[in-house]
Amino acid sequence: MYLIFGVLTTAVGLGTYSLCFWIAEHALNIPMDAPESTAYIVTYFVIQILQWVAAVLTAFYTNRRWVFTDAERGEGTLVRQLTLFAGSRVLTLILDIVSTYAFIYLLKLWINDSAPPTLLGISFTAEFIAKIITSVLVVVANYVLSKLFVFKNKK
Repeated sequence: MYLIFGVLTTAVGLGTYSLCFWIAEHALNIPMDAPESTAYIVTYFVIQILQWVAAVLTAFYTNRRWVFTDAERGEGTLVRQLTLFAGSRVLTLILDIVSTYAFIYLLKLWINDSAPPTLLGISFTAEFIAKIITSVLVVVANYVLSKLFVFKNKK
């Protein structure tokens, strides 16, 4: 169930990101084709925050409702669990950023990105491989943190 709702959470995050990007570009007329511009940088940062919030809220709801069904419930648990959940997701966001960068750095020692290995048309650049490795680490860390600290079993 955790992986199924993880896919849903990812879809919500990507959908929110895409919708916000479209709104910025088409409805608000912010030039999103100039990544060096201040307008782009600020808008991109805001969009990243909005998509992260949407994904975290989706993950919290689905995890609390359908994944960790034996977690304690009752007065005060919702706010405490949401706070712990968001905090743990901030930690794994930091893990994601740091690990991805570290793996990219290490992998570039072995992979020539001008001619990366390919399989079925997919180029396995250092960035791509680093993101795959880090994604696995983040999924495992999110599950462990949720199971041990956020959605503790009923006493």
